[in-house]
Amino acid sequence: MAHAEYLRQEGGDDLEVEHIKSDWRQMDLSGAERVMLEWVEKLTLTPSSCGQADVDGMRLAGWTDRDVLDIAQVCAYFNMRVRIVDGLGLEVDEWQIVRAKAGAENAAKLASERGVEMPSDLWNVR
Repeated sequence: MAHAEYLRQEGGDDLEVEHIKSDWRQMDLSGAERVMLEWVEKLTLTPSSCGQADVDGMRLAGWTDRDVLDIAQVCAYFNMRVRIVDGLGLEVDEWQIVRAKAGAENAAKLASERGVEMPSDLWNVR
């Protein structure tokens, strides 16, 4: 979701955000972005399987050591945040739900205008 928020701030549109949330592998991303997202997914799901080869792969894709550190820290922060919220059974604030639904509604309008399908709603926002 961090990447989705970045896209909204950097001029990406809500339909693109919905596609990335649904399946980033279907997106037209650069090689460096794909390598980064593959590593972040691995770091999230199986962190003990990560190692120097992953960092070397990030470097080969063009990421600097500072980029790799920043990406790891953002990934770790969001993983920690989700685990605390889910682990304690906390509720999401209403403004977050409203914002997510507004983005999804705008994405649906864009999909209709562009004659494309909306991606699946993995997060049950719509």
